[in-house]
Amino acid sequence: MKLTKLDFSVAILAGLTCLTMYFNLPVWALFIGWAWYFALGAKPGAFKEAIPAMLLGYVLAAVAVVVYAASGHQMIALVLTVAVTVFLIMLSLKTSVFSCSLASFNAYSCMFAGYYAGNFPKVESISLDLNNVLICVLWLVLANVVGLLCGYISVTVGNLGNKSK
Repeated sequence: MKLTKLDFSVAILAGLTCLTMYFNLPVWALFIGWAWYFALGAKPGAFKEAIPAMLLGYVLAAVAVVVYAASGHQMIALVLTVAVTVFLIMLSLKTSVFSCSLASFNAYSCMFAGYYAGNFPKVESISLDLNNVLICVLWLVLANVVGLLCGYISVTVGNLGNKSK
């Protein structure tokens, strides 16, 4: 087994990302964005591929969360809204802009996980909790994008001094 600079840059940066917990930024969502960077080829093009699909996934999941709350947490409302919004994701995957299913579906599930676990800075809210839904979306998007950046940084640092091909 040969150790590389990339092994060390990823490990060190991964440890440093734990410091984002001081800001209540969910490290798990950061690692998901980081994984996207590697899964999408560990190239800067991963940003262009992942971000639009990620945003769509969050928006559609937020719609499902809001409809569920507006229904008084009726399961049938959640079932129908998830079916419709996931169908919209499936349609979006047929376009070049939103074709990254990895980011769409991960973001969709991250919204449910992050919102219902409370992994975002909550505010006092009335009514349907729209402010907290929006804050959750923004917070998780931030974590995923920081993760993509960590992927980029770890590869860039891991390749320092390597000869370009």
